[in-house]
Amino acid sequence: MGNITNKKTIQQKINDFKRFGFTLLALSVFMYLGVIIPSETVTSSKTVTLMTGTVVLLGFSLVFFTKAIKYKKELHSADE
Repeated sequence: MGNITNKKTIQQKINDFKRFGFTLLALSVFMYLGVIIPSETVTSSKTVTLMTGTVVLLGFSLVFFTKAIKYKKELHSADE
């Protein structure tokens, strides 16, 4: 019974980390679009802020996807 509960918990963590990763990835795409779409009101400080935010969000997205992969490997090793 405890093993099944542990597998469910790991599967929920995998789903959560993937969801977080995709959400941050989508947000970083919108921020990047703010950089590449031309506008008269864009200053260099706004561009730097948007690009920094994009890189940070991509980094966090990578961290969450890496954690999801780690837990997926852990789930597969628990199955064996």
